Amino acid sequence: MNCIHCDKPAQGVCRFCGRALCKGHARSMPYIITIYVGENRTPKAVVVADTFWCGICKPQPEPIEMPELA
Repeated sequence: MNCIHCDKPAQGVCRFCGRALCKGHARSMPYIITIYVGENRTPKAVVVADTFWCGICKPQPEPIEMPELA
């Protein structure tokens, strides 16, 4: 598998979209593993820092409603 940007051998894939990346083109972004309700009904998230990100895809900051799946 080769990097989406330069066609060199990939070192990993984007955590968000799956595009292949070499180390030189990989960027990093936090990735939310799960969200839960903690004490005092406060939403909390378990987050992994510095996950591979391609820089092309645009992870959305908020969930997107999809009523057509209901």
